[in-house]
Amino acid sequence: MMQKKRPKAIVHNSLGLNALCQRIEDFPACEVLEFGPVRKGNIEFWSQTTPTIYVADLRSDLPLPRLPEDPDNPDPPKRNWHQVLGLPKERRFDIILVWDLLNYLSIKDVSDFIEYLCEFCRPGTVLFALIFDNTEMPQDITVYHIIDESHLGYEISTSAMKECPRHQPHALTQIMRQFRISNSFRLRNGVIEYIFTYEGDQQT
Repeated sequence: MMQKKRPKAIVHNSLGLNALCQRIEDFPACEVLEFGPVRKGNIEFWSQTTPTIYVADLRSDLPLPRLPEDPDNPDPPKRNWHQVLGLPKERRFDIILVWDLLNYLSIKDVSDFIEYLCEFCRPGTVLFALIFDNTEMPQDITVYHIIDESHLGYEISTSAMKECPRHQPHALTQIMRQFRISNSFRLRNGVIEYIFTYEGDQQT
């Protein structure tokens, strides 16, 4: 049986990845949480400077099933992210790579997801996310290949598009109060690369 040919990756400059690599120098023993799917080249890239890479392929769990609503409870139901991902409770990570996955979650699911991730952060943990800012985005989640410290390959399996939620900085700041935006870079392809730094719970 002939193996299906993998789509060719389109290469883009990545100021965010470059800034992230510079931040790694602050961690003498960096632990990376990768929400994948991971390619061999990515693992090899991080293994040059990090002793541990933990992979949790969230992409394979999307789209998430609709949560059942309780008419007797006015509060919206909360996603059980521990059930979805089951990250080891004792682990703490220095770098969290969510890539473009937040674009494929509702703002409520993003909020619950970030709250869950905080359990695995330590002060200074860096979260790297790519947020689409066009009216449309790829229907399928992109697979990212790290070419080098300044370039990412985008592997998109289909040309089909869907409506983009366009999560705005103000909305992200509101639901990610445990983090601050350290850097943001707007790319020519309509992607904004964000580097968030974990600071713990902040009073509102």
